[in-house]
Amino acid sequence: MSFLQRTVVSLIRESRNKQARHIEQHLSHYESREQLHLLKQLLCIRSPQPPLPGDLVNDIDSILTHSQNQRILTRGSSIPVRAALDRPGKPSVQLMLWQGDITALASDVIAITNAANSQMLGCFQPTHKCIDNVIHSFAGPQLRQECFDIMEARGCDLPVGEAVVTKGYCLPSPHIIHIVGPQLDPGADPTNEEIQQLRQCYVSVLEQSDGLPANEDGSKRIALCGISTGLFAFPTSLAAKIAVDTVAAWVAHKEDTSITDVIFVTFAEGDYDIYNNLLPDIKEPWRLQNPHFPPTEMLQVEGNTLTTARQWLKSADTIVISAGAGFSAADGLDYTSKALFKKHFPSFIDMGLDTLYSAIGFEFPSEEAKWAYYFINIQMVRSWPGWDLYQCLVPWLKASGKDVHVRTSNADGLFLTNGWDEGRLSTPQGRYSVLQCLAKCRPDSTFDTLPFYNAALPFLDPKTQRLMEPSRVPTCKNCGGKMMLCVRGGNWFNDRPFQNGEMRWRKFRHDILRDEKETVILELGVGMNTPGVLRWPDEDLVRKGGGRVKLVRVGLGPSAAVPDDLEEDGLAVSIEGNIKLAVPWMLETAPYEPEPLVNNTLHHLRH
Repeated sequence: MSFLQRTVVSLIRESRNKQARHIEQHLSHYESREQLHLLKQLLCIRSPQPPLPGDLVNDIDSILTHSQNQRILTRGSSIPVRAALDRPGKPSVQLMLWQGDITALASDVIAITNAANSQMLGCFQPTHKCIDNVIHSFAGPQLRQECFDIMEARGCDLPVGEAVVTKGYCLPSPHIIHIVGPQLDPGADPTNEEIQQLRQCYVSVLEQSDGLPANEDGSKRIALCGISTGLFAFPTSLAAKIAVDTVAAWVAHKEDTSITDVIFVTFAEGDYDIYNNLLPDIKEPWRLQNPHFPPTEMLQVEGNTLTTARQWLKSADTIVISAGAGFSAADGLDYTSKALFKKHFPSFIDMGLDTLYSAIGFEFPSEEAKWAYYFINIQMVRSWPGWDLYQCLVPWLKASGKDVHVRTSNADGLFLTNGWDEGRLSTPQGRYSVLQCLAKCRPDSTFDTLPFYNAALPFLDPKTQRLMEPSRVPTCKNCGGKMMLCVRGGNWFNDRPFQNGEMRWRKFRHDILRDEKETVILELGVGMNTPGVLRWPDEDLVRKGGGRVKLVRVGLGPSAAVPDDLEEDGLAVSIEGNIKLAVPWMLETAPYEPEPLVNNTLHHLRH
């Protein structure tokens, strides 16, 4: 039984929860990521009374600290400055803007804010994705206990607009500033009183921050979340304006403040753009800087497993790139993004679609509608402004001098678009650049997509997003039947165009197990939707590699976890966080000159 499993069992027994005791009987069948998730759920629903035993608290803190060491942390000092206030004889005060998880800021940020409730004990609903839940789950049970002790001493709820400081515990930042903001009914307009309350929230946070100790170098960075937005329903645009105006005015009038940096942190899709449009409107005495957000490679990140991965990749003879949907998503092609879908597919929303992912397996009302959607999808990818992440990885791989094979479940063809060699690639899930007969009338009833796409494009109405000429609907050249993108989605999938890639992969894998070479599998954005395609085979290859094959798994959330046995044997590391931040730092790449793109995502595959 692993340390994590023993700790979960101890917490289950301490909770005396009958349902949890039933789970204990099956806990050995849970993966480590599931056990960690269960641990956090149990802590989320547990009352701070009676206090947890000290030894159990220490064990939980050890687990959470270990988990924290696997995360990608962004140094606050590297976040671009958007505006600065010069002060004679004192350091300037700087305003910054950053998008990400506020708990993933490094320890040089001395305090992060938490949009708390009036009881200040955190959220007791494990399914809630509120910032209160996130902060408590990473900080650990000592945070809830301190909050309880503070509230017991107060003897009443925390009023709107008042801030309270606690320790950060297992978080990188040493302090958390909890603030209760006004809570609105969904869709309601804020009253003048609620607007003033929100202003007071930011003033209270700044005043509490002013009294905190600075870093050793004299800097004092604080991170502000979007108070009262999201679940508390304050309109984000107005809330952001109140935040920016209040902070700018308070700092300008508080000439002796010890705060040196204020970081506006956004998380929800679209919120960054709102702040980005507001910051240029700051008036004197503020001085504007960096009107355009610099590339992510300028951000400085840190992480224990990130350092380990860098060392492994540097010394490896052979590299396997194992790329899933999360890799393209990190470069902008996010199948779960509603904003992306709304921008490129507005006319398809009325059909009930809202993300690219929701269109997978969708029954379109007609063949014209289906092919209009797929051709617009192809058009979107072909006109994409750039693929920074691919253009970081691919040139490094080509120049590394290492033996490399890329194996990806993505059908988007972006490795080929960004200059990777077909001869060192396998795509077991198929590609959009090939169409197939849906009935598989003949083994060779697969066809290049490009001619069909070019023929249909003049008849694709840009306003209605509909294919106006039925004769341009692709049909099988052999039987005249319906066609489909040649991607795995059912028993109709024809894998014939990709069999050579699979043969190349099997040979490459055989050579890894035969040769006395150090191999690293760099697994990027591989989730749990189809674990049998990449994830589990990667783990199997490590187990069969005789200690010479290692796994670096990079992803978001629980999907980044690696099996306990591989981690304990020093054969696998987990890196949890933004892949676009992780890759340049693992590869130790300087700012790069992009290679010319192959201006055709429908790359010819029939070799």
